[in-house]
Amino acid sequence: MLLAIAFILTGCQLAPDLPASDTGKTDWYQAGYDDAIAGAVVKDDATLAANYNDLKPDRSRYMKGYASGQKKICQPEALYARGVNGKLYPASCDGLNNAGQLREAWQRGMDQGARDALEKK
Repeated sequence: MLLAIAFILTGCQLAPDLPASDTGKTDWYQAGYDDAIAGAVVKDDATLAANYNDLKPDRSRYMKGYASGQKKICQPEALYARGVNGKLYPASCDGLNNAGQLREAWQRGMDQGARDALEKK
């Protein structure tokens, strides 16, 4: 009987890797924005469909959101700050025309963060 109760209770849990949705529909713009801000590469439709349990990803909305997220995170000042804080360079910035300059800003931040850490010793 105890085993049956445990089985029923575990069967009622939500999968932790599936995003929750109040409306039941995926906000593809927000999904793209979140991926870019997180530093993730653009996901293909099959991956999006699996990740969001949605068979028809809206690629156009996803890409618009992704581009908006890139505009926010792929700025020299933001990347410098990420570097100072020891965060990885976001892959979402790699395909941009000024990716070399962005990576340099991040590297300067990493170097500064390392210097700051040594001075605290």
